[in-house]
Amino acid sequence: MSASDAISPKKPLDSSAERFFQWSLYLLLVSGFAVLMGTNKLDLPSLLLVVPALVVRGYALVTRRAFILPERLTTYLTIAYFAFYAADYFYLSQSFVSSTVHLVLFILVVKIFSVHRDRDLLYLAVIPFLMVLAAAVLTVDTTYLATFAFFILAAMATFISLEMRRSLRETQAAPVPSRQEKTFHRSLAAMAATLGVCTLAGSAVLFFILPRVNTTGYLSNLSAQSGLATGFSSDVRLGGIGQIQQSSAVVMHVQVLGGKLPDDVKWRGIALANFDGQRWWNPGQFAEYHTMGGAPLDLARATGSAFYSGAVAPARLPTFSYRVVMEPVGLNVFFLAPVPLRLNGDYPLIQTTADGAVFNTPGRNRGREAPASIEVYIAEADARNPSVFVRGSNSRNYPPRVANLYLQLPKLDHRVVDLARQVAGQAESNYARAVAIESFLKTNYGYTLELPGAREPDPLASFLFDRKKGHCEYFASSMTVMLRTLGIPARVVNGFRGGEYNDVTGSYIVRERDAHSWVEAYFPEFGWVAFDPTPAGTAVTSPTGWARLGLYLDAAREMWREWIINYDFSHQVRLGSEITSTAYNVQSTSRAWLWRRYRRLVGRMATEQRRMQRMSPGEMALACVVLGLLLALPFVPKALRTVRQARLRRNPKRAPKSAASFWYLRMLKRLARRGIRKTPAQTPEEFASSIADLQVRNDVVVFTQHYERARFAASIEDAQRLPELYEEMAGKK
Repeated sequence: MSASDAISPKKPLDSSAERFFQWSLYLLLVSGFAVLMGTNKLDLPSLLLVVPALVVRGYALVTRRAFILPERLTTYLTIAYFAFYAADYFYLSQSFVSSTVHLVLFILVVKIFSVHRDRDLLYLAVIPFLMVLAAAVLTVDTTYLATFAFFILAAMATFISLEMRRSLRETQAAPVPSRQEKTFHRSLAAMAATLGVCTLAGSAVLFFILPRVNTTGYLSNLSAQSGLATGFSSDVRLGGIGQIQQSSAVVMHVQVLGGKLPDDVKWRGIALANFDGQRWWNPGQFAEYHTMGGAPLDLARATGSAFYSGAVAPARLPTFSYRVVMEPVGLNVFFLAPVPLRLNGDYPLIQTTADGAVFNTPGRNRGREAPASIEVYIAEADARNPSVFVRGSNSRNYPPRVANLYLQLPKLDHRVVDLARQVAGQAESNYARAVAIESFLKTNYGYTLELPGAREPDPLASFLFDRKKGHCEYFASSMTVMLRTLGIPARVVNGFRGGEYNDVTGSYIVRERDAHSWVEAYFPEFGWVAFDPTPAGTAVTSPTGWARLGLYLDAAREMWREWIINYDFSHQVRLGSEITSTAYNVQSTSRAWLWRRYRRLVGRMATEQRRMQRMSPGEMALACVVLGLLLALPFVPKALRTVRQARLRRNPKRAPKSAASFWYLRMLKRLARRGIRKTPAQTPEEFASSIADLQVRNDVVVFTQHYERARFAASIEDAQRLPELYEEMAGKK
């Protein structure tokens, strides 16, 4: 290692380019970490490791000190961490992306304090790009755009100053003087900002005009799975949905396309059949696979008897259609409004189960491997009120599969059976019994998200007879079990309820806190009918203040996801059509506006022409005078200046200083016409002494002496002498 290649820990940063490079590199590290931190996927140990390291690095730059670890120590730390990486991957994080992000952050911290050579600075500059790449895998939020824009600006500044630093070292150029250092730094920062903005603008143009093949990122399957998966699997422990409800993260946006959104609409995910007192699960059930082939999938036919019995036909016309944009929450289940009729989207292989759940399945799509994640889909639902068909239902003519699967019961506390019979005792139909149990649970029990700390041996009995409050899973599970004790097939359904309306975008925001469980009971006269025994929550009021600002931020995120994340060829066609239509409308509007203005001007001119033809000679003369005055008006200031200068020439006694300046400028103009010009840096005396022509020099010297006495001493005699000297000089060739 050469002496010039090493960086001494005690050597101060004595070059402006060096200091600018060190600060821009530091901002690059901070911006890269900010991009990664904006994903909200970093754990507390990572933050506690990196944030103090960046603070210490910033302090070192401010105080112009360096904290350098010995090379041997960094080697030992690196070897030790690679052993820790295996443990992190297999036991701690159990995720390739998370463990790799931890590795990158560790390298960042070590490299910050182990810069011994110039190539270490290059390695340090590469680390933020790795963090940005990891952030692209972990999130698709708008926060990424803002932090990435700052990252681009910092990257431009870093690599510009890096090249200048290298050139200065090669040429051994003199350092920038301290008085010009601020100007030097501002110029570099302005150049980096300009290049960064131009890069972002050019990238945006290329992004929108380049042909789009697909919108599925090759690294999307590496992203961490959402906690929602625990509440929408085929095996859900009692309390899973309650844990989800404590988060306000956005799950999806729903836009109504046709029909009316049903009151208290529910977005159905999965239905669960078996209950052992602690958890709900589905047995291995037969699944069917369907291909869309560019046309909507007929779910009424694909799901068979999952929703309807043979006594009623599916709706011929949809009464409710909607469009869903899913957030990247790691789920492959379609959330559909009951009763689903059709599904449309760019998904090659769809799986349906006998309980009515619809899943996306990985497969080949247009020559590429399509993941199981869901982005955008359009669906239609039958929103008829099923109570019309089942109000007097007392039939027990259940299909064998329904009776065998949805009447199973675990070992129950006898009080649960007695309570069900007591609540439904006066009802005259199965439907009335279900309504009675639903109403009983709604009115006699409270809603809370405070889950029991310890696992209870009989959570339903504890809920019904001791605690008497819980969240939706306890209500749905209690009603399902009570219906089954009465011989009515029932199942628990997990999904979402309602959503917050955003009047900025006209869509409904469905969050994790909207996760919900409800009940579906079977009646042979119609099929499966939904019941919701959970008490209604607090009424949603119109958002104001900061809540209103949150709607605008959500609208920005929705636009980001619609036009950036999900941007594909169909969006290009739509955007091109909108641009063409807008351009045509602007052109037509402008042409119509100009034509109206032209016709109005022609009309006014014709009116004035007819008015002038009717004017008398006197009126015509007066109009000509007024017109002449109007035409002369722009020349009035110049005329006033000319008159004032003439007065000064005639009477320099009143303003000798102004008269001196006037005649000196006239003298300079005359000399300039002869090729003798005074530079701004020359004083009058220096200019007079620099004239090569001896005669002209003598005349100018005399003129200058009188000028200076009149200009600076207010000498009236000298001011009166200047016009005479000027005329004498003008008379000479």
